[in-house]
Amino acid sequence: MQNKEICLHFSDFPGATNVNFITNLLAKRYKITLSEQDPDYVIYSVFGSNFLKYPDAVRICFIGENVRPDFNLCDFAFSFDWLEYEDRHFRAPNFVLYPQWENLLSRRRSDILDLSYKPDFCNFIYTNGSGHPNRVAFFNFLNAVKKVDSFGRFLRNSNRTIDAPYAGDWSQSKVDAQKSFRFSIAFENSETPGYTTEKIVHALSADTIPIYWGDPHVARIFNPERFVDVRELGFEGALHRIKYLEDNPDALLETLNAPFFSEDAPLGDMTSDALLERFSYIFDQPLQRAVRRERFLWGPKYEATRRRETLAYWRLARVQKFIPWSIS
Repeated sequence: MQNKEICLHFSDFPGATNVNFITNLLAKRYKITLSEQDPDYVIYSVFGSNFLKYPDAVRICFIGENVRPDFNLCDFAFSFDWLEYEDRHFRAPNFVLYPQWENLLSRRRSDILDLSYKPDFCNFIYTNGSGHPNRVAFFNFLNAVKKVDSFGRFLRNSNRTIDAPYAGDWSQSKVDAQKSFRFSIAFENSETPGYTTEKIVHALSADTIPIYWGDPHVARIFNPERFVDVRELGFEGALHRIKYLEDNPDALLETLNAPFFSEDAPLGDMTSDALLERFSYIFDQPLQRAVRRERFLWGPKYEATRRRETLAYWRLARVQKFIPWSIS
């Protein structure tokens, strides 16, 4: 049976990582033609508004950031949200795209024989300081008690190096650099229910203990006995837990080897196969039937308003010399 051909365009992604993953995934089932001029489907993220140039395409929003999908603008959406909205939304946290997630699914737990494999205390790997202030505050709080090795571009205090984000196999470079550590600070940029990113996945894949802050529902997926939940414990409580583990090698080793996942975690819904099935649901129906958003009267009015707001933002951004991404 010949694979169905689909004509795609990817828009408003921050780099090639997610685009390559989605392309390789879809190539297992479809013959893909990429066209910027007249695509049938546009898969877009939140780093711009170029997707608005394609009013006739089926729009599929794929979000790895802490942003809710706007179903006035898209027909279908993939996001971190625990959201049910007819047949238009599928939960796909961005960590599903990383090979380290597959690593966790296959192993289910670490197998650290003794602590000689973990000679270093704690790492902190971030490229910017624009996230929630708790992240910087906790780094300074813990670093004042015992040095935390910071070897991203932000708050750097170590000579260790890793690949730049979105450059080559940067995620594995990061994980490899974490492997000698007992703990990893794994704070999200912000706290929103369901918003769990690759940070805790990378820390677990490196067989460290994540010191986590962010998603209040993180334990729906990840075993709370396998990480230090700063949101739950507070700074002082987290420090007490870390000190206890540092002073009790048997407890530290037991925590390192605890299962990665909570017992009732819906892991079958967060695999590359599940993601492919959801994309197939979209692509295997007639093209016009896949259009879900309102494309007449208020639909175009809403999009026109969004476009004006975006252009106004960009004029202000250029004046203030703050340009995080681009549109045309």
